[in-house]
Amino acid sequence: MKVRYFLIIYFSLIAFNCNAFEPYSGISCHNSTINGNIEFFFKHDENFIYAKAYKRVEGKFRQIGNVVGQKISSFILFEDKTVDKDLNFAWHLDMVTKNLKPFILSETRNRKFVIPNTFDCISKNFWF
Repeated sequence: MKVRYFLIIYFSLIAFNCNAFEPYSGISCHNSTINGNIEFFFKHDENFIYAKAYKRVEGKFRQIGNVVGQKISSFILFEDKTVDKDLNFAWHLDMVTKNLKPFILSETRNRKFVIPNTFDCISKNFWF
């Protein structure tokens, strides 16, 4: 009788496929002058090189641009099109110190643009 129960449970477990989602690696950044956090994560391409950048906007992650430069375990340079639509703006993330600094990729037409502050970040995995 015990053998039958064992076989039923054994074959039941084999019959089910289990799938899991891998977490997205990202960062959670904060600044002493701004209340709350800014969160980013990055998706990689088929060569496991970061290609797309996402930012949490109004509680949901939205694509904000492409990763325009990176050196593995050193830095990531990624676009952020939510800062100013007329400006080619990017963030420079130092992977060693976890400092996030603003970086202007091209000259702006609007000279009144205020450059965002530097942020301190920590690594974070996002599951969804």
